[in-house]
Amino acid sequence: MSQRMSESGCRLQTADLYRYSWVSDARIAPDGAWVAFVHTHVDREEDEYVSRIRVVSTETGEMGEFTRGNRDYHPRWSPDGRRLAFLSQRGDGEAQIWIMPFAGGEPRRLTEQDGGVRSFAWAPEGDRLAYVASLSEGELSAGTEEEQEDGVRIIRKMRYKLNGAGFIHDKYTHVFVVGADGTSDARRITDGPYDHTEPAWDPAGEYVACITVRCADPDYVDYSDVYFFPADGSVPEVGAEPVRVTESEGPCSMPVLCGPGESMFYVGHGNEFFGATEPTLLSVSPLAGGAEDLLPDFDAGVGNAVGGDCRYGSGAQKPVPTADGERVYFLSTSLGACNLYRLDANGSGVTAVTEEPWVITEFSYSDEAQRFALVAETVHRPGDIWTYSEEEGLQQLTAVNEWLDRYHLSSYDEIEFAGAEGAAIQGWVLHPSVEDRKDEHGEYPAILQIHGGPHAAYGYGYYHEFHVMAAEGYGILYVNPHGSRGYGQEFTAATRCDWGGKDYQDLMRAVDHTVREFSYSPGRLGVTGGSFGGFMTNWIVTRTDRFRAAVTQRSSSNRYSMFGTSDIGFNHGKYEFPGHPWDDPMGYLERSPINYVDNVETPILIMHAEEDLRCPISQAEEWFVALKRLQKEAVFVRFAGENHELSRSGTPRLRLRRLDFIMDWFDDYAL
Repeated sequence: MSQRMSESGCRLQTADLYRYSWVSDARIAPDGAWVAFVHTHVDREEDEYVSRIRVVSTETGEMGEFTRGNRDYHPRWSPDGRRLAFLSQRGDGEAQIWIMPFAGGEPRRLTEQDGGVRSFAWAPEGDRLAYVASLSEGELSAGTEEEQEDGVRIIRKMRYKLNGAGFIHDKYTHVFVVGADGTSDARRITDGPYDHTEPAWDPAGEYVACITVRCADPDYVDYSDVYFFPADGSVPEVGAEPVRVTESEGPCSMPVLCGPGESMFYVGHGNEFFGATEPTLLSVSPLAGGAEDLLPDFDAGVGNAVGGDCRYGSGAQKPVPTADGERVYFLSTSLGACNLYRLDANGSGVTAVTEEPWVITEFSYSDEAQRFALVAETVHRPGDIWTYSEEEGLQQLTAVNEWLDRYHLSSYDEIEFAGAEGAAIQGWVLHPSVEDRKDEHGEYPAILQIHGGPHAAYGYGYYHEFHVMAAEGYGILYVNPHGSRGYGQEFTAATRCDWGGKDYQDLMRAVDHTVREFSYSPGRLGVTGGSFGGFMTNWIVTRTDRFRAAVTQRSSSNRYSMFGTSDIGFNHGKYEFPGHPWDDPMGYLERSPINYVDNVETPILIMHAEEDLRCPISQAEEWFVALKRLQKEAVFVRFAGENHELSRSGTPRLRLRRLDFIMDWFDDYAL
């Protein structure tokens, strides 16, 4: 399927990052008449992102600015639709809950939570809100705070750090309840040295459901459960015992309750393939227990797995049931697209509500109006807000990046070819939008892009980076090798204990297919990727010299040492590799690029953020030193103050520097 863009005009450049607007967290009002959403852009002078809440009419498309702060987000309608609560970092810089009448007026600050509020949910009657905040060990129990001195951290937990959050060894997240009128103090309803997240109210407003692990030592378990806590409890004064609703064998998340306390839906799995397990939709009776997999024959899994670098603020999407519990709506990724699906309780099964070549990142639903608000993006446009109803079909409400109409964006071809073991592999080729890079044979240079995960996916999402590269005359090849999501459980789990196996074969066959079918030069190829894509970039240059240039980003090079240095490395003994490093040291070293570093002939640029805790910068340091010790062509670029998310939500100025480094490297070595 070949797609063509007819616009003519300017070439997209790295600095055009400053021109984008992003929409996220689209929340349709209870009556379906308005959508509240977060609108984000870059303040170039301050070199930061500015987020405000806006509203748009679903009938007329009329748009208005609801808040004027610089860091306002997480809008949530009150059940009666008369008020909007949101998080704002105005004032002291800590996120607090604010409430404002939809009809107009001044926002009122509701919380004064030390350390700020992470998320919240309205009670069914609109009289209270449950919210999540972090507390230190000293705030939870006496006698521990003196252990944390300036410059000294005493760590007793294995899960002591988290990318983007830093050290969490002395912090626990708890749930509080506060009155919406602001006349009463917030009360903590959860207790103990455990994390509690994702609060969801029961329809009667008596209990708050949370995700937590309450056992002797949560460090050593790989499951989580839903617990109910009395909403009128006060810890430790009341000390009411929570009720464990699920008995999970794997992670669970995103609980939502509907009906008269009869149904709870949530997303989870039983760790059948550990981190490569496709999440499913489950239900449980809070009173009777006994979780049921509602999608036993639906192989695609729940949620969006398609990546992109032009989003800001989008998060995980809960399933959304109708008020009577007869239908449940959810997102699912299939063949590079993410669409909206419906499960009917009457036994008619799963139905695709939308079937577009796009990526829906989030949605909300008005039961009263039977109307959805969607945030969806395509290969040629970052996300916009759409509505959908059976009566009206799809309607686009926003076009926040109309400036792109003046640019000539590249055409693309969707490809399919036989990968390892004959599997059908899907991919895309974004073609150059200019002819500057043609050689004497009429062929262009091409860059192989490799996604992270490994259990993520490419697809019909928007990448500023890809379009900039294509505007400079490069063909961009991006595919979903074995291990990617969207092609069934067996395909997703195919890379467990086989990193650099079938996935490597798929990528090399993708290059062969592209060179054969399109006008790309086999002698002018580059390769790049981040996270797992960085690992694969390192792996590839130890296996072949067919690429003239490589850029490895937030990569890993030594799987043995990464086990103990990554914030999630200790999971890989079960999730991705055959046991712990000490159980199978050669297994880890055999799948570590550094073990084959003397094979590298490709000039390689190494880029890494210094505060990356997912793939620690020590991985880049080991790789760089080994390369330089062998007198290989390598340059190491470090980004201070940034973490694993640099390419997606890092400081705007450094995101531009990163992309300029990449382009300069390929210009110098791949042409």
